[in-house]
Amino acid sequence: MNTKTKTKPKAPTTPAHTYEKLKIDPALQGLLENKAERIFELGRRSTEQTFLIGDILNEAADVLEGPTFAKWVSSRCGIAARTATGFIAVSRNLEAFRDEMIDLNVSSTVLFTIAHAEPDKIRDVLKHAEEHGQVRVSDAKAILSDGQEKPRVNPYDIGGVSGLQALIALKSREGQKIFLARLQAIVGVMDAALKGKRLYKEKLQEVLMLSAGTARSELRNLAQFVGSSEARSEHQNLVMFPNGSQWARVEAVLTRLSDKDRWPKMVDLRKWLEGEAVPVLSWAISKDRKAKLTGPELKDAVEGNDDLESRQMLEAVPSLDTSELTEVGDEFEDEAEVEDENLDEVTSPVMAV
Repeated sequence: MNTKTKTKPKAPTTPAHTYEKLKIDPALQGLLENKAERIFELGRRSTEQTFLIGDILNEAADVLEGPTFAKWVSSRCGIAARTATGFIAVSRNLEAFRDEMIDLNVSSTVLFTIAHAEPDKIRDVLKHAEEHGQVRVSDAKAILSDGQEKPRVNPYDIGGVSGLQALIALKSREGQKIFLARLQAIVGVMDAALKGKRLYKEKLQEVLMLSAGTARSELRNLAQFVGSSEARSEHQNLVMFPNGSQWARVEAVLTRLSDKDRWPKMVDLRKWLEGEAVPVLSWAISKDRKAKLTGPELKDAVEGNDDLESRQMLEAVPSLDTSELTEVGDEFEDEAEVEDENLDEVTSPVMAV
């Protein structure tokens, strides 16, 4: 009889490099690594685990300066700095209500919402949870605001830099959801087709071409810069993804799927779908930032990829520090909404997949 041993999740590797880069006292490394391991061992965040994570992060924050703590918690614990601040606020401000909140199974998103509230308001939230068997973020917000909802703001009427930021955030948030949902649907269609004994190319083209073309446009709209030609100021073009990059592969797959004439011949279709199209688009919708692809097949050039001027413009774009990226897990979708007060006031336009 074979028995499987459960292995505990571990913190990201190469800690020494992180501590050296952040110039953290080597004497603190063991202490901080222990805290990172404890956070990973806690796993899914129940009410009690939310408090425990807050306790651990609070202890770490006591020995690290603010900017250093923000980068450490992101790289070693996989938690965005702003989210970590929420955990710490829960630990510090809600300790007096901990046992009652655990008994009522108050969600982490609600804890984040009420972490800075007055004690009387917190008791009102707990009373609501006790009377109704649960309390949602919307319930907590209504209680904190005495039932008076903030007036919804039309993002297209907000002026200045704040207005621009609100529009960009709205487009990024909603556009990303729609794009990823569309890719997921495309992958689902291909997966279902590959499970059959026989592929029907024309039927696949009929189902996928329009969706793939739309997804390619959405990707370009979300992730690519607009360039211009010095020779002709009225001529504008997209700054394409670098040749050979993985996101260039994503665009190439969508380009091929959207163009009937670029599809592989029937004899090669299954191999291409299994070896390139499905793996590449699955990589694009993966939540694993370290997911990798192998064997690029960029035989079909994407329009403009040989544009030297666009390539030079892209090289001039500052590099991205991935340690500053905010990563929100499934269980913290409401939390992301809580953290961004500006977006809470923005009315989202109706957008359909």
